Amino acid sequence: MNKELLLEKYIKVAVKKALKEQEEQQRKAEKAMYMVYRFPGLKKLMEDLMSPAFGRYVNGINIVAPKPTTFKVDLVNGQDFSIKYIGKGNFNVKISGKKYDPLNIGELERASQGIANLLELNYAPKEGAESGGSNAGGGEATPPESPAASGAELGPELAAAGPETTAPAAGAEATPPAEEETPPAEA
Repeated sequence: MNKELLLEKYIKVAVKKALKEQEEQQRKAEKAMYMVYRFPGLKKLMEDLMSPAFGRYVNGINIVAPKPTTFKVDLVNGQDFSIKYIGKGNFNVKISGKKYDPLNIGELERASQGIANLLELNYAPKEGAESGGSNAGGGEATPPESPAASGAELGPELAAAGPETTAPAAGAEATPPAEEETPPAEA
């Protein structure tokens, strides 16, 4: 096969895969927001805690206890916090082990900051990438190679071509950093 046909085939498969991922994301978003629309007070609280666009930071909301009704809010980065319905349209929020009363404006602001801190703790995975766990070590995790990148789903012709590699630039060898010398302390 020539390069144009391979490229055309690759583009078609990539577009189909992107459309399928978008549809899956849409289904997940609708499922995640089901609880919010079922409990209108929960929607208002989430807007107060995060923003009216809180849906882009939330993976799902689930009921974990029937009485008192307790919701678990899963964030996009794998972190979570809980919201407890205490009756008459009032809620308590528990973030990182600390309880907040959203009726108190100061505690609402501290709860919002707590959620922001949770979102900063572990960066969200890029769209289309699956999270394989937390990156608590601080090192950089290398994402697994997707079938699209390897060309396996595009047929044996493209898979046989293998990944393209480029030669390293001249003088781009890895050299250890020079050690700094500390001046001797004067007595």
